[in-house]
Amino acid sequence: MKLGQTSAVKSLDRGLDILEYVASCPEPPSFSQLLRSLRIPRSSLFHLLTNLLSRNFLERDPQSDRYRVGREVAAIAKKVKKPSLRDRITPLLHQLSLEVSETCGFYVRVGDAVEVAASAISTQALSYTMKVGMNAPLYAVSAGKIVLAELRPQDLSQYLARATFAPVTPHTVRSKSRLKKELQKAKATGFAYSRDEFTLGITAIATAVRDDAKFHGAINLAVPSARFTPDRDAVFREALRRTAQLIATEISGEP
Repeated sequence: MKLGQTSAVKSLDRGLDILEYVASCPEPPSFSQLLRSLRIPRSSLFHLLTNLLSRNFLERDPQSDRYRVGREVAAIAKKVKKPSLRDRITPLLHQLSLEVSETCGFYVRVGDAVEVAASAISTQALSYTMKVGMNAPLYAVSAGKIVLAELRPQDLSQYLARATFAPVTPHTVRSKSRLKKELQKAKATGFAYSRDEFTLGITAIATAVRDDAKFHGAINLAVPSARFTPDRDAVFREALRRTAQLIATEISGEP
């Protein structure tokens, strides 16, 4: 227990102190080592150790009489639910949204569409609302174009053969040749755009979230077209690039 803290259940604190100490020791400690290091009265330490042993939170080596963490601690740890992908990514999206004052989202592929897996909405009066679960055709949005740009040539050919380019707005891509040109540019620059193609008045820019081993999805910014100037385009690109790296690291579990 940290100095300066008070506890309503002293025995519980002492039990947790024992577990923390045993878990942090490079070698299993003895009773005398615990007594000396934790400064718990001998009789109290004996009873606490007995309880922890009976509940399998600690184990005692019969040869050395030293203590180590028991199997019940590992069993409890396995029951702890890990944060969902959405919960892990959303704080990074909020950081991006605050940085550029625009709405952003992380998209994953679902068939021939992309779906919003996480988002952060701009606080500006004029902003785009990006709801989790919302989906859009791959050809009509910036994140979808990033997904297409990441496909192997044969997979892209199969997609183009089956795709029907229904107009979402008057500006939606309707031509396979135009889409191919946009995808080539996205591969060369790392960014794809949707200019009034899914929502009138909204320009979106997206980039890939990937590591060396895998493509995870795409993040984008959805910006009122009036605010999407060349100067801000450069700012958006840098912010997206940096956030994509952070999200890829979070997904892959790297430190």
